[in-house]
Amino acid sequence: MSASKTSPVFTLAHISDIHLSPMPHVKRHQLLSKRVLGYVNWHRGRKFVHRREILDVLTRDMIERNPDHIAVTGDLTNLGLPQEFPLAGEWLRQLGSPDGVTAIPGNHDAYVRLHPDQSTAHWHPFMEANAAGDEIHKTPPGGFPFVRRFGDIALIALSSAVPTAPFIAAGRVGRQQRKALAQILETLGREGLFRVVLIHHPPLPGQAGWRRGLRDAAKLQDILKTYGAELVLHGHNHEQSVTELETVSGPAIVVGAPSASEAIDGQTPAARYNEYAIERAGNGWRVEMTGRAAIDSARVWECEKRVLRSR
Repeated sequence: MSASKTSPVFTLAHISDIHLSPMPHVKRHQLLSKRVLGYVNWHRGRKFVHRREILDVLTRDMIERNPDHIAVTGDLTNLGLPQEFPLAGEWLRQLGSPDGVTAIPGNHDAYVRLHPDQSTAHWHPFMEANAAGDEIHKTPPGGFPFVRRFGDIALIALSSAVPTAPFIAAGRVGRQQRKALAQILETLGREGLFRVVLIHHPPLPGQAGWRRGLRDAAKLQDILKTYGAELVLHGHNHEQSVTELETVSGPAIVVGAPSASEAIDGQTPAARYNEYAIERAGNGWRVEMTGRAAIDSARVWECEKRVLRSR
């Protein structure tokens, strides 16, 4: 990402649910868990849906547009295999330097319980506060939430990724993260910063069913209402969605992004990423979202442009 850009407009690209393919070789003992179901699903259909060439054309387009920052909201892997995490780490490095890319895990990245050294430690440079963010909030031992600040823009990264039983893809933020988030949002709100919350699961009640939803969505929603946020970005549902949540500081815009590698029925790409142009407007903010979608494995088009916030 460009380090010398001086424009008052900050551009943030958001990409999610990577499901990086091809699947690496799986050892037999690694399937003696929930992974066996995911492995069967992958070979029965998901490997035809999550296509590397679709992901590659989107990421090339995103890099060429040179946003100020890229946010990746989870599910970089498929079965949470130890051999998947270094490959996903290499993919992150292709997006840009850790200063220009922020990543958080999704439920597929926590398919089963793994020691961090075998899993997300490979992504650590992309999952830590920067110096300006660390002045706002000292990252706790669990690693989340962490804050990255870029001038008047602050990214607050949460993890909703927890191991679950078979047939369950739910998430949880947990009391410790929620308490820290409230303090961070209050502090940043007093400073008048533009607050972007990153989370994998949809953050509001009713946005996903019980098997796939965020278990503490109601409590998270209460925090957002009480302390405010300007933009909340998530993935998980593999579909584009825009919701407004009224908060103490005005509407928080909650946007879900589709999977960045998905092709419907293995044929028609549904893959997309969103780019946000954020700038001050009077006493408030103007946010314009541009959707960039894959037509096929060689072309990307501007599928949507709309102002999400202007006040």
